[in-house]
Amino acid sequence: MYRHQLRSVHREVLEVLVKLYDQSRRMVKSREVAKILGKDEGTVRNIIMWLKSMGYVESRTGPAGGYVPTLKAYEAIKSIAPQLIEPGYGIVIVFRDGEDIRLAAISMEIIGLFSAEPARALVKVMGDLTLVEEGLRVRIESLPRRKLVIEGIIKRRDLNASELLVEMTKMAVIPEELVENVGSKRLITVKAKDSLREVARTLYVNGIRGAPVIDDEGNIVGFITTTDIAMVVANNEDVNAPVSKYMRRTVFTISSKESIAEAMRIMDFYGVGRLLIINPVTKKPTGIITRTDILRHIVAF
Repeated sequence: MYRHQLRSVHREVLEVLVKLYDQSRRMVKSREVAKILGKDEGTVRNIIMWLKSMGYVESRTGPAGGYVPTLKAYEAIKSIAPQLIEPGYGIVIVFRDGEDIRLAAISMEIIGLFSAEPARALVKVMGDLTLVEEGLRVRIESLPRRKLVIEGIIKRRDLNASELLVEMTKMAVIPEELVENVGSKRLITVKAKDSLREVARTLYVNGIRGAPVIDDEGNIVGFITTTDIAMVVANNEDVNAPVSKYMRRTVFTISSKESIAEAMRIMDFYGVGRLLIINPVTKKPTGIITRTDILRHIVAF
């Protein structure tokens, strides 16, 4: 669609800029482009500024500044559009009428962190801002390891600058830690043929809210929680029936070598509060990690 608008001198600069950005997922400096092309940096900078005026490039000033290609740039060179789940800074998730609108965040500035007023985040985004409205709830996550998570309300939308001003309600820094170092290695299991009454007693005695269910060969076949048991009691069903009748047959797992940020992502996505930890080599369960385990670790951190 845009190919005919670019002269060869513009195209070669844009193609190098896109390539460098795809490789590093960070702001690209004009001198980097100039070095690869063997051209004068001033000349390259002028070309990039023209590309910016035409909407092919976004820029940021300062020591950490530089340039990033827009979606229009990818269209122009008939390249593969970038996946918006791995942009240069992170991802912006806007919650509207039961659906998630995802935008790429290419830069963010936190304002008023030490002020008496609510702190705000000024986010430069890439994506369709016309789908976003002021007053909507938003979540900002840095990637790929989701070290920083911010939640808040959109206070201002600037279509011309491609910016959102977000009033922050929550902010958390997720430490880089492996699941195996945070979860519990004390794995309590119950047998599929055990009665629900026996399982309830096991959970109570061990002070836990859920446990994997195993068959006679020791294979995990399900999961049971105190919530499941409470529903059986509330419905006046048979608490002497085998747990296999009421257990959850989908067991959510995570590798012991994954990060706690990944554990949080899985829990959020599936709406569960615990994951079975699996050894990636033996494929055997080695423990369990819960939301509480992660929360305690973050608070201690």
